[in-house]
Amino acid sequence: MSYITKQDFSSNIYVDILDALTKGDDTIITNIADRSTDEVKAYLNGRYDTANIFNKEGDERHKYILRICLTLCTYYLYLAHNPRKLTEVVTSEFERAIETLEKIQAGKINPEGLPLPVEPATEIPGTTGGGQAMQWGSDEALGTSY
Repeated sequence: MSYITKQDFSSNIYVDILDALTKGDDTIITNIADRSTDEVKAYLNGRYDTANIFNKEGDERHKYILRICLTLCTYYLYLAHNPRKLTEVVTSEFERAIETLEKIQAGKINPEGLPLPVEPATEIPGTTGGGQAMQWGSDEALGTSY
């Protein structure tokens, strides 16, 4: 199931405008929603557990990330329908969403409630247990004498 549903657009765009943009074809909404979600995942991947974030449905979804996904999706819907009808509001919201994603990726913005990635347990070669490796030995001998 897609992270964004048609019902989610009620806060961004009227349903009749959405139907006019897609000519009543809900598969267009699903395809563009999936692409927009993948774009957001690309920005969040590595800093946050994207599998956990984007596998949620309904009210369990993170509202801030959902709003960013909807903003990107609305922009791409307008862009696919008629790029000349893109309003300044839609374009500026899209640019602001991308700037926000870049700041999240850089660590300048940390949305509350997003799960951090789970670090896989890795074993260091040559050790038994989960400890850290330690280097034994000394520096290379110098060729000087006193």
